[in-house]
Amino acid sequence: MKTLYFFLLLALGLLTVSNAAAQDAARLTVEPAAISIGALYNGITLTAAGSIPEDSEAIVRFIGATCDLHMKERGKVGGVVWMNLDSITFKGAPSVCLVSSAADFNGLEANGGVSVKLLRLSGLKGAIQVEANGGGHENAVEEFLKLKRKEGLYKELVGNISYESAVEGQKRFRAQVPIPSRLAPGSYMVELAAVRNGEVVARAEQPVDAALVGFPAMLAALAFEHSALYGILATIIALLAGLAIGLIFQSKGAH
Repeated sequence: MKTLYFFLLLALGLLTVSNAAAQDAARLTVEPAAISIGALYNGITLTAAGSIPEDSEAIVRFIGATCDLHMKERGKVGGVVWMNLDSITFKGAPSVCLVSSAADFNGLEANGGVSVKLLRLSGLKGAIQVEANGGGHENAVEEFLKLKRKEGLYKELVGNISYESAVEGQKRFRAQVPIPSRLAPGSYMVELAAVRNGEVVARAEQPVDAALVGFPAMLAALAFEHSALYGILATIIALLAGLAIGLIFQSKGAH
């Protein structure tokens, strides 16, 4: 009889642990799973949905692979002429970083955790390294983040995540993430973090691929696989465009 009680208590304990683990799990699905960049592509809205523990907040990131970005620093020479100065390389910068939350980011950070800070754009400051000739580049990463925000490739979005009522310790969420028109072909990741008291308690992720289709894909294949033919066609198109513009201005001048 004691052995039977032991196994019953063990089974009950395992069931309790299993239920607790299920309640602290995060689940994620993404639509569409692939992005087609055609001639008329002007950005899309990606939908990320799933569930998180009911006492947590969802943070969703759409992030690209890290790469090295080479740039030229511009400045005035002699205080008069603007010119390209030093070359700067930013290492470990993601090509895209879009961070979404239903709640205000500052409010999530106020709980004292550091995980939220690392998920935000400000968390990239410690990950991006700068290589440059000479000094005076202390604010280079900050300026880089401003540039990427202006391009629409780095962004923090608040209020684009909605929740449903919790069921069995889990609440469903839906995030509408606007993907920019300047998205480059490549592999991306949608990351879900369930945050409680400023710390991540559960994670999930789904890959998303972006690829050229139609006319842009044909041009890219022509440029990489038949570069000589591509150059000839580009020259002919430029000549025809110049001829057309000249004829238009001549006809206007005749009047």
